[in-house]
Amino acid sequence: MTDDVVRSHARGIPAERVVAATGAAPDDWYDRLDRADGRTIGHTAIAAWLVGQGVDPWWAQSVAVGYEQSRGLRVPGQRSDGTFAVSASRQVDGDREAVLDRAVVVASAAFGHGPTSERRGGKRPSARWTSADRESVLLTTEDGPRPGTVRLSATRERLTGPERMPEAKAGLRDLLAAV
Repeated sequence: MTDDVVRSHARGIPAERVVAATGAAPDDWYDRLDRADGRTIGHTAIAAWLVGQGVDPWWAQSVAVGYEQSRGLRVPGQRSDGTFAVSASRQVDGDREAVLDRAVVVASAAFGHGPTSERRGGKRPSARWTSADRESVLLTTEDGPRPGTVRLSATRERLTGPERMPEAKAGLRDLLAAV
């Protein structure tokens, strides 16, 4: 698996951002988690322990994933249930709902059926396609960095192994390029 498919957590979030958000560096949290039996208690308990230490829930998830990767408990792209996921995104002009409408048409044509679920309105309108083997693709839209732009993201979830990740990532990039 190459770094352009899925970055490790250590490469994805700079340590100074973790310190600013949580009050401690990743390695400090990891040492504390080692002393709290983090290697054996599982992801949910790790995140709950961090929240109990005053860490915001989003950052608790982030630190937990970093810890698990640093200790060899999971590899980049692996979810806590053992499956794998990849994602891709791009900036496009428009508003969230209109961009999602365009993306739904493109993705439905690519997958041969409409979305199995949609969530409209709010900050992140989304649509999901789930296949018979339970793999899914989630498209989300959110405001982009400039007025009139939208960040369109696609995530392929529930991949059964890391060997599927490069092909899945390439497929998401192609899908987004077609929108």
